Amino acid sequence: MIVYLDGENVVHQLMDVLRRTRRLHSRDDLLKVDVVGLIKRLVGTKDATIKYYTTTIGSAPTDEDLEKRWQDILAWTELWTKHLEGQGIQIVEAGKLRARDGLVCKNCGHQEAVFREKGVDVRLAVDLVVDSETDKNLVIWSSDADLLPAVEVIKDRGARVKILAHKDS
Repeated sequence: MIVYLDGENVVHQLMDVLRRTRRLHSRDDLLKVDVVGLIKRLVGTKDATIKYYTTTIGSAPTDEDLEKRWQDILAWTELWTKHLEGQGIQIVEAGKLRARDGLVCKNCGHQEAVFREKGVDVRLAVDLVVDSETDKNLVIWSSDADLLPAVEVIKDRGARVKILAHKDS
């Protein structure tokens, strides 16, 4: 069995559940989560290859405020991926992290840039299709509908697919 974790999608789902159960006081509380144990309970197996899909880091922004946020993201990503690697999870760097214009505030008109992953879903989808040649039990932890075409292809190839997602997704 191969389990695919859709990077920041999984992080946000974990944070939301931990917030709702009052177990999250800061993002660093995620570093206490036994991700492998959780996945094994969710999928009901003791033997699984787990792959976490994350971005590679592109060039830093030139804006001073964005640079500070960028450095915070870099530091967090390093801690988080080391935490996952320490549990035996494979880290797959795919796509790039990019700064994009955020939503405009309706009250004041301020627009703050946000960081978005680009390309992670494509790499995950390609790996799903390739891996479905040799492993027919695949689990995807993501709430991203962009993966559905790949899921249809791998199901047509005879793979069994489970999708883990937040109940509100």
